[in-house]
Amino acid sequence: MAPLPPPRTGDHSTADLTGVIRARRWQLWRPRLIGLGIVAVVITLAAVAWFSPVLALEKVNVSGGELVDHDKVSDFVLDADGGTPLPQVRTGEVEDSVLEQFPKAAEAAVHYAGPRTLKIEITDRTPVLAVEGASGYRLYDGQAVDLGVVDEAPKDLTVLGSDDDPDRATVAAVVRFMGSLRPELREQLSTIEAEDKNSLQGRLDTGDHQATVVFGDSSNPSLKVRTAVQLASAGRTEIDVSVPSVPVTD
Repeated sequence: MAPLPPPRTGDHSTADLTGVIRARRWQLWRPRLIGLGIVAVVITLAAVAWFSPVLALEKVNVSGGELVDHDKVSDFVLDADGGTPLPQVRTGEVEDSVLEQFPKAAEAAVHYAGPRTLKIEITDRTPVLAVEGASGYRLYDGQAVDLGVVDEAPKDLTVLGSDDDPDRATVAAVVRFMGSLRPELREQLSTIEAEDKNSLQGRLDTGDHQATVVFGDSSNPSLKVRTAVQLASAGRTEIDVSVPSVPVTD
């Protein structure tokens, strides 16, 4: 029997090289394929979450603020978005709609609070003036938004007193005047009166001194009140700062 021919070295090397190339290709494509698989899974889960009734909005928790009825806010949002999958609920749009529907709120921060729940944190508008009337004290903020009627004016809030109900222009002028003051100045005006929009006067109380002050119209409120405070602190009790650069005192 004739001996078998030895293996050809070239064929063996070619097979080994082919295997190495295949292994390297697999090493190159494996993480890509795994990444594509993960992306596919994420997209699938996102699609399920986007359309799934399992994540439908069912509850709205409302907190903060005292001027807005929490139950009414919750009912309003549920009427608009209840049953909608939570990923489809845009928090910014909910905030805008709540502020439009409930103008007594200055802010309405909306957050996801679970698979079926929204949380809304209400911040009240800040009253700067209480208008005394037959039914109580009507509150206004610095933008003349009506904040409703309360039985007693909040502590340190300036009260607009009048024998008759002031007209809208007069109230607007007083609100502009009060809304432009820093809180520490505003709190020193215990009362303010106005026959019309150009005839504002009030009672100044600095804690150590009191004075009656004529302000005139609603222009330059900060300058007028600062000037009046300085004169009251010097012992003046009757002050006219309708022209703040030329104050008149008694």
